[in-house]
Amino acid sequence: MTFRLPTSFCVHSRFTASALALTSLMLLAGCGGGDKSADAPGGGGPGAGKWGAGRTEEAVAVQTAPITRGPISATLSFNSTLETESSVDLFPQISGEIEALLVEEGDFVKAGAPLLQIDERELRVDADEASVNLEREQANFDRIQELFKRGLVNQQEFENASYTLSQRRLGAERAKIRLDHATIRAPFDGVISERAAQLGARVSSGTKLFSFVSLQDMVAKVFVPGRYLTAVNKDQEATITSEFMPGRTFAGWVKRISPIIDPQSGTFKVTVGLRNPEQDVLPGLFVKANIITEERPNALLVPKRAVVYDGGSQFLYTVVDGKAVRRQLDAGFETPDTVEVRSGFTEGDPIIILGQSGLKDGAPVKVVDPNAPAPSRGGHPGKTPPEASADPAPSADS
Repeated sequence: MTFRLPTSFCVHSRFTASALALTSLMLLAGCGGGDKSADAPGGGGPGAGKWGAGRTEEAVAVQTAPITRGPISATLSFNSTLETESSVDLFPQISGEIEALLVEEGDFVKAGAPLLQIDERELRVDADEASVNLEREQANFDRIQELFKRGLVNQQEFENASYTLSQRRLGAERAKIRLDHATIRAPFDGVISERAAQLGARVSSGTKLFSFVSLQDMVAKVFVPGRYLTAVNKDQEATITSEFMPGRTFAGWVKRISPIIDPQSGTFKVTVGLRNPEQDVLPGLFVKANIITEERPNALLVPKRAVVYDGGSQFLYTVVDGKAVRRQLDAGFETPDTVEVRSGFTEGDPIIILGQSGLKDGAPVKVVDPNAPAPSRGGHPGKTPPEASADPAPSADS
């Protein structure tokens, strides 16, 4: 049996379908209208295509520095403590009371300068007495000698007079030396590192008076692994630096090399001398001794802070036509602040030194003045992002 729908129902259904189709087209047209509104305020900005395609990538603010030429060295660096090779404790050679202290701890003195005076009154009396006895014996010897020449005294008397004169001469010299010992003098140019003597105290040969050091004969002893035995030679140039004296580098040289390798540690001792003409470097200072094994006077150099590390490799970002170009670094010698560029770059190439962290190869960049505030990703250079707090973090003591 065949059923037919009423004609009015079929017409109504066709009308409803047409209305739905028209509504769908209007909705689609509304979605596609973004092309016209893209240039209007809030319409996605210039270049925003259909469905947001074609959006312009924001340029990243960076700072650059050119690759330069200069000297760089390969070094072996070791931590050490400065020592002086001229350090003595001073003791008196006579007994007596300390009459005067002429120096204090920290005083620089020249060789032979007086440091301390022991009461010398008795010693001076002894020296004067010895001198008088010598003069008397000299006169007696002169008389005996004249008589001996005339044959009026025998050989034995003459020899006795000569022997006595020699004894008197030695006694006078001994008394003079003891008198000189009453004044304690500096054995060499140096500085008083300790004063143990007290004014008025009675001292003897076992009483320590001063500790005295030379600041001109400073060394740093380091222990070098045996594999570098052929790389280190006597008189090789070296440099010495210290965190306690930032910004200063002191010249040095390999002064001595031990001929023995310690079987326990596998190292050999190297003594690095320090040139300290200003005498402002002190014993006990923690230092880093850098033995120069090779020098390159005209190498391509780049600041070490420009290097990006990724997967065990090193990279530099340079700027070409307003875009960041990532290139692998063939690094040579390094210092704490500089890296040698062995190949792949030329002098003057602009290298990104600030803003390269997280930068993508080919990303557009904008080079800013080095004196401008530091660039920040995702915001204006020098500004704190809105979601970040500008207040300092509390310290551990708060």
